[in-house]
Amino acid sequence: MTAVMRTKINVNRYLFHVSHPCSRNGISKWGLLVNDKIASCIPNGVYAHNLRSKPTYDWYPFIYPFESDIDLGKMYGNNLLRAYDYWRIDTQLIDNNWFIDYAARGDFADFLGYDPKTMYVYTDKDVSLRAITLFRFQNEESWDYQGEQGAFHFRAMDEFRPYKDK
Repeated sequence: MTAVMRTKINVNRYLFHVSHPCSRNGISKWGLLVNDKIASCIPNGVYAHNLRSKPTYDWYPFIYPFESDIDLGKMYGNNLLRAYDYWRIDTQLIDNNWFIDYAARGDFADFLGYDPKTMYVYTDKDVSLRAITLFRFQNEESWDYQGEQGAFHFRAMDEFRPYKDK
């Protein structure tokens, strides 16, 4: 197996690991685990997006084209952004080193039309439960209320926010 180039980088405080909802129970019990049982030229690790924006289709490849994804997409009105789980990793709560994912950087630059530089990252250590929070795209919520002085106010919650099972 060829040696893998590893470039350690400083990442944003928050990273996002995107996963299929079928992985939710396992991640909720054990955190994000490195699978070191697979021999590959791609380093074993926990992979994430190092971006400050909420997920868009520019996050390609936030999903992989499994057959089940087509059905999953139909459940969400063909809006695949709403179909997936986004695990926010608080990097200040763990002592992990992060590295540039050169495989993703090279493979997806042509699709993106630019060099994603440090957009794709990975760590070679597990990410504990205490450092992750599940986010999902949900229905926006808004409400009006009257203030103490009689003025009316408007509040809204963004559609991309922490997820609570109902």
